Amino acid sequence: EFPLNKSDSNKLDSKIISFKDWIIKNLTNYQKDIIENAKHNFLTQKKIHNAILKILKINNKKEFFFTLKEYLPVEFDLEVIGIISSDQEITNKYNLIYKRKELIEKIYGKENQLIMDAVDKKLELFCDFDKEIYSNAIFSLNTTFFKETSLLVFGSSNKHYLTNKAYDLLSFFSNVIQEKLNQFSNG
Repeated sequence: EFPLNKSDSNKLDSKIISFKDWIIKNLTNYQKDIIENAKHNFLTQKKIHNAILKILKINNKKEFFFTLKEYLPVEFDLEVIGIISSDQEITNKYNLIYKRKELIEKIYGKENQLIMDAVDKKLELFCDFDKEIYSNAIFSLNTTFFKETSLLVFGSSNKHYLTNKAYDLLSFFSNVIQEKLNQFSNG
């Protein structure tokens, strides 16, 4: 928006636009956005690195899935971090999220794909949770561990995943989780 400058007392009725003041104000606001984004990325990066160090130290599957489901959502201030699978035996054994194979394949896309967006309520991914999930990030895991398409999901009750902030960090983190799953399937 281009403001009118009426601060000059000799020109009270003047409609002269101060381009310099307008550009300075807009650049200041733009810089604030850049600084806020950098601050958010720094704090997120720190949390992700700490979580990765914790994950790398885990040597058994039950502890890994417990950490993923119970510890990490608190660390990242999220309502949900989990894995969605259509393998009922595995979902029961490790307390994962069970969904029909057709639904997973509808969302899956391609391997290692990360989508950050508002929750599509028609898909009912998070219908079993107490809190309403507003935005989510969905990572398509490879088939090494689960032997079928499965999803790593992050759910938030706010607009966390609508801005694509920290997309690269979340993609990296998702790949670390996937690599840990691969290690479990090979070991």
